[in-house]
Amino acid sequence: MDFSNFSIFIGRFHPLLVHLPIGFLLLAMIFEVATRFKWLKDTQKVISFTLLVGGISAVGTCILGYLLGQSGSDYNETTLDNHQWGGIITTLIAFGCYFIKNKKLHPFIYPSLLGLLVVVMSYTGHLGGNLTHGSTYLTQYAPIQFGDDDVESYAVATTPEEVIVYGHLVKPILEIKCTSCHNQDKKKGQLSLSSKEDILKGGKNGAFIVSGDAEASSFIQRVSLPHGHEDIMPPEGKKGLSDDEIALVTLWINQGEGSFDTLYSALDIQEELHAYCMTKLGFVAAPKDQITLAEIPQSNIKKLEEKGFQIRELVPGTNAYDITLPIKTNQAKELLHKLSEIKDNIVWLDLKGHHLDDKSVKLIAEFSELRKLNLSKNPITDKGVKSLQQLKHLEVLNLHSTKITEASLAYFEGHESVKKIYSWNSF
Repeated sequence: MDFSNFSIFIGRFHPLLVHLPIGFLLLAMIFEVATRFKWLKDTQKVISFTLLVGGISAVGTCILGYLLGQSGSDYNETTLDNHQWGGIITTLIAFGCYFIKNKKLHPFIYPSLLGLLVVVMSYTGHLGGNLTHGSTYLTQYAPIQFGDDDVESYAVATTPEEVIVYGHLVKPILEIKCTSCHNQDKKKGQLSLSSKEDILKGGKNGAFIVSGDAEASSFIQRVSLPHGHEDIMPPEGKKGLSDDEIALVTLWINQGEGSFDTLYSALDIQEELHAYCMTKLGFVAAPKDQITLAEIPQSNIKKLEEKGFQIRELVPGTNAYDITLPIKTNQAKELLHKLSEIKDNIVWLDLKGHHLDDKSVKLIAEFSELRKLNLSKNPITDKGVKSLQQLKHLEVLNLHSTKITEASLAYFEGHESVKKIYSWNSF
């Protein structure tokens, strides 16, 4: 057995065990306060027991924390050292409280030590949170902002013309999906995405984004990997970037030098991505070519929603719908036939990751009003994709992580409306 790997395995139980001493020691404080205010009686033995269990579990937590800290993770050394010493001091104070609780000492000593225990433990826990989630995790959405004036901040955009692509759109994506592992306190792969300078600096494997070339950028390559791949970002268990988010970051990277200051109004952006951005910013996106389709019974919409489909009318009164099947189900092929009832009103359709085959794609080819179609992460081939040529209004086709070849791209070379096809990780 490799002891180094075993120590890493054991050390990773630290985040699980750490809540045990915190709970017991806080409970001791609560019991003590309740007793002094005479809300509870006969709690002395319970408080002593609680302090003892809290102290013992704190010892185990410190040991696991030490093993985790030595595992090679790219934590900020200063924060890690302070967190470790905070844990040790918390443990010593806990045992100190236990041993002096029933001693006949000055009445001020025990409550003061117990209060100090809670303060030190809280600060130590805060440092642990910084190591896990980043130093801005706690205060990021606070109504009043505290901290370093050097932290990047952007004024709220009141109009689309004021929107800065990086500051108002890309940065929030990185903060939600990436900086818990890549911040100043925890630089996984020696990479921080907390600031412009950090992003440009890259990590231990070099540049993370290649200015002006998104396809060559490690960032886009990693976030686009199929689920289950050992190099996917974010790692398994954390919510990855959506297709719209990947498309937005791709567009931003391709702006080249100066992209951190690029205004949204300067972008040549497609309608569906524009709608996504405006929604995220709280603005209303006006379609470039608004369409109005035949009205359909709302009972049909309700039946589909009951089957698990998410259905949204793009613009009220147009009868043009954006439909997604988000749940993982083995009945996706059967449910697809249900969509045929409103096939002439489906403009955007997202069916990624539902094990659809070429036969299913041929059925989708009958949805004559489709503008945007996402078939990524389905085992479809060139045979099925070929049938999509008949979609006269199709503008965006997502085929990444499928079984197609370059032949599928050739099918759309003369297509009048297709503007973009996503095909990474397919051939």
